[in-house]
Amino acid sequence: MTGEQRPAAPTHLRTLCFIRYGDRVLLLRRRHPPNQGLYNAPGGKIERDEDPYEACLREVHEETGIRLRKARLRAILTVISRSTGARWLLFVFIGERPSGSADPVTTDEGTLSWVPLSEVPSLPVPADIPLILPHLFTPDPGILIGKIHADDDVLVDYEFRMA
Repeated sequence: MTGEQRPAAPTHLRTLCFIRYGDRVLLLRRRHPPNQGLYNAPGGKIERDEDPYEACLREVHEETGIRLRKARLRAILTVISRSTGARWLLFVFIGERPSGSADPVTTDEGTLSWVPLSEVPSLPVPADIPLILPHLFTPDPGILIGKIHADDDVLVDYEFRMA
């Protein structure tokens, strides 16, 4: 393709929110792509009129029934597909289960479970989850910035730094 410009690959804006309850975290076993069959944090698309924080709170409520009072940004990850060039920009938040909140509701998105943090890496999860999880709930106030290269949903390489 000499002299021709390839069309720009899409960039997908997404949120994830790891909600903690004691030593457990709320995970969703996804019924639909992407990551169908895997456990992941609640989250989803950032709508045109939203910022990442608003999208996080909305997605948590839609997928779990939980209304978080606040969430804290802990990581920004760029996932790049080597085969397609598509990028996913993930804003990763944490939150605490509000006291007195009802148990989360299972929705069409998948089945929800409170999973001990120590067991998360042994579950079928996206490859980046075990890499970022140790950072998310540490007292370090920094934001983890990561670039992840994947090929057909397989992690090829990554680099992380603190901001």
